[in-house]
Amino acid sequence: MQWHLLLPLVIFAIGALTFQFTHIDLATGDFFFRNGVFTGRDGFWADRVIHKGGGVLVVSVALAGMIALAGSYLIKPLAGWRKSSAYLLLCMAAGTGIVGGLKQVTNIDCPWDLQRYGGEMPYVHIYDDKPDNLERGKCFPGGHSSGAFSLFALYFLTRQHRPAWRKGVLGGILVLGFCWGLGQWARGAHFPSHDFYSAFICWMVCLGAYLGFWKEKAN
Repeated sequence: MQWHLLLPLVIFAIGALTFQFTHIDLATGDFFFRNGVFTGRDGFWADRVIHKGGGVLVVSVALAGMIALAGSYLIKPLAGWRKSSAYLLLCMAAGTGIVGGLKQVTNIDCPWDLQRYGGEMPYVHIYDDKPDNLERGKCFPGGHSSGAFSLFALYFLTRQHRPAWRKGVLGGILVLGFCWGLGQWARGAHFPSHDFYSAFICWMVCLGAYLGFWKEKAN
């Protein structure tokens, strides 16, 4: 299991340095900001399909987990899925909850709030200190994508129950998270760095919970 920790840490270090020394965030914002508006701000694919539809998907998975957990106490054949459904719900709640809590304290603005894109706030790099006299931002890490990335729990569940599926499930979750991030970039709601950090946080939550639920898998 050590590579489930070491490889993400290496990727995180590379990504953090990349966002520090490049202008990927602003380049992405500039790409989607056309003629004074973000191209996906009210667009069908970005707003309705990815943003609103994505929220419905996460809620649906959470409800399925709740039903499975409740059913495990009522229907004997489902008792074997009690731990797995509890694990899924914990990962989804903790991953999105931690990201949501961090948004309240990191003091980073959304792209659409920046003067560069028609808003009122000056751009402040995510690693710089925002002046105290400015209105507090609540946009980092990416909240919407954390819903998709909290589904890393499904990768660990397939590793536990259906190992042959695990790579496909992981790839699917990464694609899903990227698509949700892409929709938010197009709407002007987030920068790529916001979603990169959400992915890392959710992965660490799911990994930590997995090792807690299945201690025998720690080695």
